Amino acid sequence: MKIKMLKFKESISGRLMVRVLIVSAIIFMLTFTFFLRMAANKMREEATDHAHSELSNTIHHIDAILRSVEIAVENTAWIIPHRLSSPDFIYSITSRLLQNNEFIYGCAIAFEPNYFSSEGYYFSPYSHRAENGEIKTMQLGTDTYDYHYMDWYQIPKLLNKPYWSEPYYDDGGGEEMMTTYSKPLYDADGKLYAIITADLSLEWLTNLVGEIQAFNNSYNLMVSRNASFIVHPDRDLILNETIFSSTYGDADESLKKLQDDIVNCRAGEVLRTKDGGKFFVFYSPVETTQWTVAIVCPRSELYMGVKTLRAMLIVLGVIALLLMIALNYNGIRRVVAPIEKFSNVAKKIAKGDFTAELPQIRSKDELKELHDSFGYLQQSLVKYIDELKSTTANKERIESELRIARAIQMGMIPKIFPPFPERDDLDLAAKLVPAKEVGGDLYDFFIEDEKLYFIIGDVSGKGIPASLVMAVTCRLFRSVASHFDKPEEIIASLNDSLADGNESNMFCTAFLGVLDLKTGLLKYCNAGHNAPLIIDVNGQVSSMNVVPNLPLGMFSAFPYEGQELNFDKQTSLYLFTDGVNEAENKDKELFGDERLASLLKLKAGAAPNEIIAETFAQVAHYADGAEQSDDITVMCLKYY
Repeated sequence: MKIKMLKFKESISGRLMVRVLIVSAIIFMLTFTFFLRMAANKMREEATDHAHSELSNTIHHIDAILRSVEIAVENTAWIIPHRLSSPDFIYSITSRLLQNNEFIYGCAIAFEPNYFSSEGYYFSPYSHRAENGEIKTMQLGTDTYDYHYMDWYQIPKLLNKPYWSEPYYDDGGGEEMMTTYSKPLYDADGKLYAIITADLSLEWLTNLVGEIQAFNNSYNLMVSRNASFIVHPDRDLILNETIFSSTYGDADESLKKLQDDIVNCRAGEVLRTKDGGKFFVFYSPVETTQWTVAIVCPRSELYMGVKTLRAMLIVLGVIALLLMIALNYNGIRRVVAPIEKFSNVAKKIAKGDFTAELPQIRSKDELKELHDSFGYLQQSLVKYIDELKSTTANKERIESELRIARAIQMGMIPKIFPPFPERDDLDLAAKLVPAKEVGGDLYDFFIEDEKLYFIIGDVSGKGIPASLVMAVTCRLFRSVASHFDKPEEIIASLNDSLADGNESNMFCTAFLGVLDLKTGLLKYCNAGHNAPLIIDVNGQVSSMNVVPNLPLGMFSAFPYEGQELNFDKQTSLYLFTDGVNEAENKDKELFGDERLASLLKLKAGAAPNEIIAETFAQVAHYADGAEQSDDITVMCLKYY
């Protein structure tokens, strides 16, 4: 036995085995320590990322709901100035707002005292949801309820900006927690004439925050702008305690940071010690209202995975060391020979020969695993190359389809200029350059009965959805225009068609004109579009007087107002979308209306195609390589 052990120690395999065991043990211990620390840090990072991810998803959900309320109020506020001549119609505006937004509990439009002499000192149409879900409308102001002195009226009035109130209990509404969004309304002279409000029940907020389950033993809370609890496991604290009052006398530095971050609407995390235990507090603010959502989790919960990993690695390490000790001389000797063969196969694979034949391994040890791994590598590489080819082909197909879609879209608008070479009383040119493969801008024109019908428009959004609305609008314009003489009638018909079934809430700004080529009388109607520019015979550039009608597709049966002007000879009309004046350079600075007006003054006597060419050249020069963020469309016509 002693002789065999001596021979083993003197043999290459024995010496190799001893050295391998020593080196392996050292490397293993170092690797074990390093990996354990890295794994612990990674687990802590993943736990932190998970908590902040839950917070971010929740906050985005809250923000989306709050911003939908703000947008609904903004859209409603935009309509009110156009309906001030009919006070009774204001009632329908409040009820419509509730119909279009399920989160809004009530809506009021509270006017200044005696704003409408016919309505008296108080005039505040108010709509709210009854217990049965029915929307009821009433007059809010009375001698016993002078709303002019209420916080929801006074605060936005004093601040001169929209305001989200602090959460409060609605004593008359089933003890529900509410918040109110108030927006001041000003006339053309900048004088306040009303406050529009939207009451929002926060029951959904309590459920949303309370349902966050970032960790097994964690709980969630939410505080308002003034640090009052909005959501808390202890419901007695809600709106009765603040984060300051509930922690009075606690001098922990982490608490000071937490309180300071919440007051200043900063996201972060702290480790708190309370009642002998340590807790991680992850928090992040809601941008819209400056409320803060927080997740409180015991420290032990986050480190539970680290403890489990440490125990698992120790067990695996002991097993691995025992297996290495159990290796014998013959096993090491059998390893040496096939390694060179695997090396040669690896070189062939590196050169691209993924079908290289692997050496035959009959054992079921590490060499067999190496053999199987090489085989899996070969299969994976072949599969990856096949998938890469397929992905490349799909990408090329999508790009090809988008190119075809662009060609189809661009084929729907006139592109041959001059379009009427036989006429000497009119010159017209237009150009559309989408920001993406397909866009939402549009223009079109045609002559019928010595009248030039023309339109330019900009669909909200970008890409394929906007391009579909653009296509529908173009086709509707041609078919509808031939049946009406007045631009406002054409616009109204287009609006009704686009608003019908508009579940995506997309809209289209448009300017439509009808120019009598015999008399020079221009009839037009503007639907929320940029006012065209007039370039007179003296080279002066002025903005066209337009009525701010609603964009197409927002509300059906809207009473659009048309206008007229006498179009002097030698005068040019310049129509454009906001992709021109809102084009940005690399510093995010806009091209602007003044720069556009200066350009047109310099090119006042030029033909329409030259004016358009200069416009695109100047915009491209100003952008200086910055990516085009919006579709750019220009139409210019000159009447001789």
